[in-house]
Amino acid sequence: MPNNYKTTQVPISRSQEQIRKLLRDFGARGSQFSESFETGIINIRFAKEVSGLVRTVSVSMKVPEPPKMKRARRSYVRHGRNGMHSVGMSTEDARREQMTKATYRAFHDWLKSQFVAVEFGLRTFEDAFLSDFEITANDGRVTTIGAMIKPQLAETRPEFLLGEVVE
Repeated sequence: MPNNYKTTQVPISRSQEQIRKLLRDFGARGSQFSESFETGIINIRFAKEVSGLVRTVSVSMKVPEPPKMKRARRSYVRHGRNGMHSVGMSTEDARREQMTKATYRAFHDWLKSQFVAVEFGLRTFEDAFLSDFEITANDGRVTTIGAMIKPQLAETRPEFLLGEVVE
């Protein structure tokens, strides 16, 4: 993981606000953040009008496990005006929190790059976010196009094929 993400001090709430601002600036109608504490999955949904249709985009990402500590760090207690508090990142919770901060920062940068590519004309909105478009499956559940297609990728031929790309 790049050092700028690993050591970010940007609070999660500020990253979320910057993501909301980015989405507003690029014409999203609204956004929603959710997080599963059990699985470590963060989901960000937003709605945007594209070619006269409102599309709901749902991007999920898993917060990576914190890297194993190379050596044990000791936390210490500092006495201050507001009483005692622990300093240092020796606990598993603090390391997981840091990975969550890093994940939100990386997501912000990724999302910004997608919108810049669309704005510049390198990609269409559909090309940039197609796998994250929400759809209703035949069984009635809401899922993404990517979630429906990924299992089928495992069934494709494993060899590398050179040839013409058909669009």
